[in-house]
Amino acid sequence: MMIRWHRGGAALSIALLAAASLILIASCQPRGGAEGADRTPMQGVGELQMGVASTPDPPRVGDNALSIAVRDAQGKPVRGAAVDAMISMPAMGAMPYMESRGKVEETKPGIYRAEYGLAMNGEWDVNIRVRAKGGATVEAAYRLSTSTPGLAFAGGTPAAGGSGQSLSDEPQGGSNHEPPGGAMESAPGTVRIDPARRQEIGIRTAPARVMDLSTIVRAAGRVTYEETHQADVSLKFAGWVRDIRVDYVGRSVEAGEVLFTAYSPELWSAQQEFIEALRAGRDSAARALGEPTTELARAARRRLELWDIAPEQIRQIAREGRPREALPIVAPGSGVVVEKNVVRGSAFTPGQVLYRIAPLDTAWVIANVYQVDLPLLRVGLPATLTNPYLDESSRHGRVAFIYPSLQAETRTGQVRIEVPNPRRDLKPEMFVNVELQIPRGRRLAVPESAVLPTGERRVVFVDLGDGRLAPREVRLGARAGDYYEVLSGLAEGDVVVTSGNFLVAAESKLRSASQKW
Repeated sequence: MMIRWHRGGAALSIALLAAASLILIASCQPRGGAEGADRTPMQGVGELQMGVASTPDPPRVGDNALSIAVRDAQGKPVRGAAVDAMISMPAMGAMPYMESRGKVEETKPGIYRAEYGLAMNGEWDVNIRVRAKGGATVEAAYRLSTSTPGLAFAGGTPAAGGSGQSLSDEPQGGSNHEPPGGAMESAPGTVRIDPARRQEIGIRTAPARVMDLSTIVRAAGRVTYEETHQADVSLKFAGWVRDIRVDYVGRSVEAGEVLFTAYSPELWSAQQEFIEALRAGRDSAARALGEPTTELARAARRRLELWDIAPEQIRQIAREGRPREALPIVAPGSGVVVEKNVVRGSAFTPGQVLYRIAPLDTAWVIANVYQVDLPLLRVGLPATLTNPYLDESSRHGRVAFIYPSLQAETRTGQVRIEVPNPRRDLKPEMFVNVELQIPRGRRLAVPESAVLPTGERRVVFVDLGDGRLAPREVRLGARAGDYYEVLSGLAEGDVVVTSGNFLVAAESKLRSASQKW
């Protein structure tokens, strides 16, 4: 059979064939991504089944869309559910945290469309939350990449009677993309690492246990004089210094030791009045003992006592029967001279400080403690002191006082420690290192190396067995040496990762605190 083509008829036939081909191709394409979600492998998430697909696939920088299929346990579409979708990338180095929250609408029964945008190429976290009418809220976590087709299921609310894994035996969305570390478990961020891989990256674990904890507070201390037993030498009459016995600062003196002799016209007249009053009493025995028998004599003696003349000196004046021109002035207590304001021949006035004497048998150490550690301290707490410049054994003291204010320049509080100093080798203005050991009692604790700071949170990785490691947020108390007190988040016996946890965190793609709903 021979077919002849006319030029006009050939052109029309080619046009009809091209149109038919376009209609056939269009009929095979999914519309708006909804059908793509229908064919996506479903995962059991709580009481629901969920499947997610991206349009385009793989996604691109700019505008994209997610198709989310939601079905109940019997496979029926779930209508009218409240669906939230968030696509995020954690902060890395100087790059800030980024997120895009999709606007979700139901396009057909059980199929929801969420439009989102990507600011850059790379791997992104996808978090879907579904609140079905009259049902519980479930969550699912996925990973998508701009270079790999499909979304990888990373876990979510455990399915009833299942582990929250994909219900299909096929790769999700036809993708071979799987989070590092092996198959993910139901809790977001959980990884499974086989024993060989654990040994390779140096993972070590230890149990959380109840133990006796003590916190050590370290501070710099400055030695100073004990203030409660310092004494000033000042006289209540005017006069001049005759002979000076203690003539330099730093000299040790004992209580009752003569510091200098003083001449005072007022003192000479008072002595003379006392002697005349004793003579008027006509009692030689009383004069010898210096004991007045008349009211006038008692008043004259009292005047000398109020001028701090020692009773033995008063009795000596009475026995001698004549006033003394140069009366010895003695030290009121033992210690060292820290201030001297007179020399031989100096004139002095009533109330003028002539000497200042401070004891050294007990030294004060003023330690500057940071504000965060002040609530841990209390009076009576034992303290250990060491001299950073001498190779000597430590010495011990106790906290005697906690000052009620802070130093404005350093924002530290001062703590006074009393330390025995029998050898007097703790010199005022010397610097020493201070350690205050504060018992915390028996508390649940984990090693310091187990704790990962992630912004505002503190996270540890818990060994769930069978190679599974799951991140868990914990609330910590005070640090005690190489341990942290655990206030919540762990129970005694929970096994946590103590070495290699940074590598585990990198493999689990741990979400930062700002990614919480």
